[in-house]
Amino acid sequence: MQAQVDTFRITGERSILDPRVGMLAILTVSAVMIGGSITGIDFWLRLVCCVLPLLGLVALRRWRFAVVYAALYAFALMMEGAVFQLTSGAFNMVVMILGGLISRFFAPVVMGYCVMQSTTVAEFIAAMERMHVPSAVTIPLSVMFRFFPTIAEENGAITEAMRMRQVSGMRRGLVKRMEYELVPVMMSTVRISDELSQAALTKGLGGDTRRTHICEVGFRARDYVLLVLLSAVLVLFVVT
Repeated sequence: MQAQVDTFRITGERSILDPRVGMLAILTVSAVMIGGSITGIDFWLRLVCCVLPLLGLVALRRWRFAVVYAALYAFALMMEGAVFQLTSGAFNMVVMILGGLISRFFAPVVMGYCVMQSTTVAEFIAAMERMHVPSAVTIPLSVMFRFFPTIAEENGAITEAMRMRQVSGMRRGLVKRMEYELVPVMMSTVRISDELSQAALTKGLGGDTRRTHICEVGFRARDYVLLVLLSAVLVLFVVT
């Protein structure tokens, strides 16, 4: 995320999608994947929503992640469609739970990852202000956009510090491993959330005066195409 922000500052490159379309994609994929069934029109709608995060990973050039995502979903669909019908008893329940967890929750998470990786905080705030979203909603969401990448960086630094101190693997036991890693992460979470909130307010996000933006936000051809597709998926999902 930080590298993407730095690229924007240097080249002025826009995100892959307009942030508003990205948020609609997250909501649509979440609603259809979690609430849809595996039969009838819902199956095809879920299949479309499975493909959208894959296209996002390809656009971001996350090739390994895209291969893992495609493999997991092929595995989950096979378990839900074929293995579930051919098994019974406890194994059938395990297949149902495992396949359902992957197929229903993995796509929304990956879709959110794609949107957060391809959208800068400045673009997101500019898009929300164009929609006249109140600052009470915009500020927490903008903090969230920086919170998760920052936590990931902090966790990487903690893991590296543990490796340098030879506190790696499970040699010291699971409880000690959790203590050495989770406690610093939890303390960093509180500190980072406070710092990001203060930074957002310092930049004037809570003020009454309209802010100016140097980033360019607006719908392009790809945004309109995806907007029509997402709207059609939502309408079909609600009606059928």
